[in-house]
Amino acid sequence: MSFNTHDGQTTPLIHPNNNNNNNNGIVSDLEYVQFHPTSLFLPNEARFLLTEALRGEGAILRDLDGRAFAKDYHPNGELAPRDIVARAVFMESQKSTDHGGRHNAYLDITHRDSKWLKDRFPTIQAHLSSRDAPMDFTKERIPVIPAAHYTCGGVTTDLNGCVVGESGRGDGAGWYRNLYAAGEAARTGLHGGNRLASTSLLEGLVYGASVGEMVAGVVAGDGAGDDDATSEGREKVMETMHRARHSIEHRLVMEQHRPPSESGLNGHRGGSGAGAADERTSREATDVLAHLKSLMWDNVGVVRTPSKLGLAVSELSAIRDEADRLWADSDGAAGWEVAALRDAAHSGLAVADAALANRVSGGAHYVVLDEGEERDGSASIKSRGESKEQDSDDDEDDLVAVRA
Repeated sequence: MSFNTHDGQTTPLIHPNNNNNNNNGIVSDLEYVQFHPTSLFLPNEARFLLTEALRGEGAILRDLDGRAFAKDYHPNGELAPRDIVARAVFMESQKSTDHGGRHNAYLDITHRDSKWLKDRFPTIQAHLSSRDAPMDFTKERIPVIPAAHYTCGGVTTDLNGCVVGESGRGDGAGWYRNLYAAGEAARTGLHGGNRLASTSLLEGLVYGASVGEMVAGVVAGDGAGDDDATSEGREKVMETMHRARHSIEHRLVMEQHRPPSESGLNGHRGGSGAGAADERTSREATDVLAHLKSLMWDNVGVVRTPSKLGLAVSELSAIRDEADRLWADSDGAAGWEVAALRDAAHSGLAVADAALANRVSGGAHYVVLDEGEERDGSASIKSRGESKEQDSDDDEDDLVAVRA
């Protein structure tokens, strides 16, 4: 993702060479990006997720003065739905300016037994204690901030994992022949607009198995009783698989025998001049990517407004064009920084475009309308697919909107 993700990585949601904004009709609901409510907030460090089990075991969200604030946003406090807790943490963190710029959202579980906590959460204990400046979550409050965590949308599929599109490139019924998706890349409709914890693992297992069975059924059939179309389809699938395998093996062989100075994403082109140019390009890409992440966080983050989304779309369009130029100029020899920027720019623009087109809050997509703007019910999540359901409450949303 091009957001400030917990692991600092970027993942393309759409094909990076696709320059139109309709994405050939094969992606949907990209605005529903779920934020984990509590990632470790330390300047200049990658976000580290502090599991929701901490709150399940009694951790309390507090502001800088020690006041518990979660129930200001929902009667269930720290155990409210994930999107509401994320907004609560975000809104409190925005009050840092009232405290001299000091952070204003913390997770506190110091009231529980220290030894029990360390045994119950060994990963958190190991991470915090291994820092240059160790922290002890059993004795001190931990600064937290939401982090982009999961996209509920993605490549639209049917119940078998077959990719569904609207561009007419499929088989006439809306499907793309021999194209499948499963896991976070897919938009199955299972999550609605707000994924429940752990359902992504179940989705990946169920739809991954379905895709495997579909492909295996096509490839492994004995041909008995098949009509001409089925036989032709099987042959095309097998041909595509063999061609893909050959291409991968050829690329691996080429990379193994290529000098380090010409190793593409693993290095730079030969020649001192080319190397210096590549280093400059990589630095430029790194700087632009940092700006892109800030742009996404500020304008396409936990709480969104149409005006900020419009600004983001405009700036991201320019960043995408610049990223494409850097990639094209590299002639395939760019460093990973350029590839990361290219993927993040296309992904970020796709998410911002989708968010701007939907004025209706639902689950992970929360919009506070600009003054004087009316909500367009035609963009409701409920109209975007019969399987889409949301877990929201108008009173709760109004409460957060008032505090925005």
